[in-house]
Amino acid sequence: MALRAVAAISLSGRHAAAGRQAAAGLDAWAGLAGARLRVEDDRSDPAETARLYGQLASGADIVFGPYGSGAARAAARALASSLTPVWNHGGAALDRPVAARFIDVLGAAERYWQGLAHALHHDGVDLNRVVIVHADSGFGRATAEGARRALQAAGTEPLAVIKRGEGLREAAFEAALRAGPSCVVGCCGIDDDLALGRRLAGAGPAVGLVVCGVGLAAQRLGAAIAGWLGPSQWWPGGPPLPVDLGPGADYPAAQALAAGLVAQQALELAGSSAPEAVWQAALGLRTRTFLGPFAVDGDGRQTAHAPALVRWVRRRGRLFREAAWLPDGAPARA
Repeated sequence: MALRAVAAISLSGRHAAAGRQAAAGLDAWAGLAGARLRVEDDRSDPAETARLYGQLASGADIVFGPYGSGAARAAARALASSLTPVWNHGGAALDRPVAARFIDVLGAAERYWQGLAHALHHDGVDLNRVVIVHADSGFGRATAEGARRALQAAGTEPLAVIKRGEGLREAAFEAALRAGPSCVVGCCGIDDDLALGRRLAGAGPAVGLVVCGVGLAAQRLGAAIAGWLGPSQWWPGGPPLPVDLGPGADYPAAQALAAGLVAQQALELAGSSAPEAVWQAALGLRTRTFLGPFAVDGDGRQTAHAPALVRWVRRRGRLFREAAWLPDGAPARA
């Protein structure tokens, strides 16, 4: 009998671009696995996410989480009394422990900038003058703290850490530039990171933005991003995939595909889709996908994998990403 898999993902609303990518990745996995996949649109609304997971979780062999950390937290609240494992491919800033049984396949938000000091040192950037700008959100705080820890591990501290308050986006950007940075690291949502990128274009400092991990950065910011850094679970031209995700595929699609592959292995190891058996199998599973190694702790938190850092380069009139740092700890030279 074919595996039955479900997910609620943003196919419309503010997170639709990434959500559709994630849905495409799950669909590609379902094609490989011969699984029956049902994806419902949560409309980028956490309340709708919670409602849908309350309905979808029972009766499925595999439950995939939504895209986005806010949506993942909503789903976790809705499933707090459920024993069903949820395969988390899109919620990088999910606080642990949570009552629901979430299993991370993607690298955690606090590890997004793990290679920051390595990549900046390679580029000749003064590590003592790095300014971090972050959103006042769970994801923003987690990625900013990860960037701070990466600098601390290199023996320095950020020149400034600036919180982007509600309605104060431009003020935060100007404060970052007034600090006299060698580099500005943006730890915000897509819209804020793009706005920060527009303000920094041609301003002088080196730039790292979370949004620079995806192709959308080049589409919206153009040639200005040459040399800029971003964290990425996977990128076109990176590790080969087991199936073609189609033109324009990016890491939201790839990490969803990886979640399907790991979930399928856990079910095979468990020998059934019984929630307790799958949960225990997932906790004991040690494997590897094109994203990198997979292992989780007793709370389902990914412990083996950190995203790579990519650098945008321009050659022959074309912008593309190449590895600037890989999570084995060694910088990857351009």
